[in-house]
Amino acid sequence: MQTGCESCHKQTLKTGYSPVAALANTEFHPYTDLLLHNMGPGLDDGYTEGSAGGAEWRTPPLWGLGLAQNSQGGQVYLMHDGRARSIREAIRMHGGEAASIQKRFEEMPAASQADVIAFLKSL
Repeated sequence: MQTGCESCHKQTLKTGYSPVAALANTEFHPYTDLLLHNMGPGLDDGYTEGSAGGAEWRTPPLWGLGLAQNSQGGQVYLMHDGRARSIREAIRMHGGEAASIQKRFEEMPAASQADVIAFLKSL
C-alpha cells in the first residue's frame, strides 16, 4: 500500500450479480484490477492485440505468486512474457504508468523492500 502498487494490484475486488448464489456479490483477493496499463517502452514488445498497444498490459493477479517457483521447475518466469527471473526484477521492469511506484520501491530501505518481497511470496 505504501508504494502505491495497490493502485493496479487491487487487494480486494467484489463480484456483481450472479444467478449462482456463491458467486454473487462476493469479495475476493486477486491483487489485480484486470485493466490494461501502459507499462512503458521497456516492456513494449511491438505487438498489438486488439486495441492494446505493445506497451499496454493487463494487470495480472498476484494471488499464487508465492507458488510460482515450485510450479515452474525451481525458477520463476514473471511478467507477461516470462522475462523477469525474480520478483525484484519484475518490480524493476515496471515503467510507464507504474514508473513512480517502481521508483518509490527502489527508494525504500533494503529491509522494507525485503518485507514487500516476502509479502508477495506469501500470496
